[in-house]
Amino acid sequence: MAEGFTFTARILRKEAFLPRYVVVKPEFVLGRTGSFAALVSLNGSAPFARTVHPWGKGSEAFFFNLTEPQCRKAGVDTGSVCEVRVEPLDR
Repeated sequence: MAEGFTFTARILRKEAFLPRYVVVKPEFVLGRTGSFAALVSLNGSAPFARTVHPWGKGSEAFFFNLTEPQCRKAGVDTGSVCEVRVEPLDR
């Protein structure tokens, strides 16, 4: 069973036309090899559903995308540093 975890992260975005995203460091997803459903909270905001995906390309990191409304509700934008809580739903 997977347990939830909390970490500090920066909201990233490669280009203005692409979604924002958060990188999840490998130490938080040990033993995982594929995508998983989770409830995510930013800065203590109400949790919302996201799918956390492996980064791929030889990296052990994972990531999840963020929508504009999710960022707005949490009061964050590209470049913001925030507290992230991830609760995997496959517990």
